[in-house]
Amino acid sequence: MLIQYSVKNYKSIKDEVIINFSSLVNETDEKVLVNEEKTRLYKTIGLIGPNASGKSNILDSLFFSIRFINLTIKRKESARINVEPFMLDSASRNDSTSFEYIFIEDGVKYVYGFSINSIQVMEEYLLAYYSQRPVTLFERKSTRNEEYDFKEIDISIQSDISKKTNSNRLYLSVAAEWGYERVKPVYKWFERMFRQYSDMNTSKVIEQVLNDDDLKNILMESLSKADFNISDLFIKNRRLEKQQRDALATFFGQLMGESEFVPESIPEDTPVICVTHKSACGEEYTLELTDDSSGTQDVINDIAQYLYLRDGGGLIIEDEMGRNYHTKLTEYYINLFNNDTRNKGKVQMIFSTHDSSVLNILSPEQVYLVDKDENGGTYVKLLDDYIIREKDNIELGYLKGRYGAIPNIKGELWG
Repeated sequence: MLIQYSVKNYKSIKDEVIINFSSLVNETDEKVLVNEEKTRLYKTIGLIGPNASGKSNILDSLFFSIRFINLTIKRKESARINVEPFMLDSASRNDSTSFEYIFIEDGVKYVYGFSINSIQVMEEYLLAYYSQRPVTLFERKSTRNEEYDFKEIDISIQSDISKKTNSNRLYLSVAAEWGYERVKPVYKWFERMFRQYSDMNTSKVIEQVLNDDDLKNILMESLSKADFNISDLFIKNRRLEKQQRDALATFFGQLMGESEFVPESIPEDTPVICVTHKSACGEEYTLELTDDSSGTQDVINDIAQYLYLRDGGGLIIEDEMGRNYHTKLTEYYINLFNNDTRNKGKVQMIFSTHDSSVLNILSPEQVYLVDKDENGGTYVKLLDDYIIREKDNIELGYLKGRYGAIPNIKGELWG
């Protein structure tokens, strides 16, 4: 389970932004996850604020860091790192970008972080709380020379692995690849928590759900309760035209190299997700999901993604949640997420939205208000930092500007 995530010097984020899932108040149990160590963590965190405040950049930083961790093994020694620091002052432009995760896996709390620039990894560290006191498993710093500190832990093994770690690769990923047991749980956590974002698109996630009868039934039941007149979801195979297969062969041939690519690996058919709608008079009609409305696609994708992760756990990252569907559906989805007692895998979600109605269903500890300072840097403030009385209408107060993080509209357009 994710306890805390922080990022610094990434796109519009100049100073460190910290997102904490910890529940410090005696919140109702349906909103929190409790592990064996009685750590109380929220299932959902919402980012709310005006356009161009940096909400998407916070979420994008998660995607970037996850990809960097999971794909570091494939990085060539000479490859540059396509990281984008804060560009509005010279100090930040020349500084490294930092990411840190604090999480629990198999009853152990870990702190893992790294800093990178466009050329190399500048810093990397991993701490484990096997007891109340942290143990540093490794620490890496790059100034003129790259230095590792293994704190007397498996020095021979770790020193050997460090020699195999290029300056633009993460030691964590290389060590896991070489079978170093102490870091395997950490690397596996990143693989498991974000597995829906690895090599799978949303269609593949939906396919996995539809191929499981129990999960499909839950998906259909959820859509029915949300007032969708959908009588069936199914997968059919559509034959690829020769022109399409030739285009795929050309693409993968260039990507993999002619010597490694096998033309026969291009399938003749491709799976297509279909939706059957039922009208008020009982008539049914079927269309491909990609031809259905954006709102229908989003709701199906969102619920399917949650069901896909539910047994094994994971983190859903949702940018502009509810942009294509009614505010009541946003509320329905969050409540579906929070109230599911079958969430055994401890799935969590962080999302951004412009739908202020979520303030009525989330705790102030679950809401981060996102805005920019006078220098253009993104900053966040926890809604719980404000004095909020029990009788306060939080949504109305937010729309009136009581908590900030709203557009500053100056006069009328044609005035």
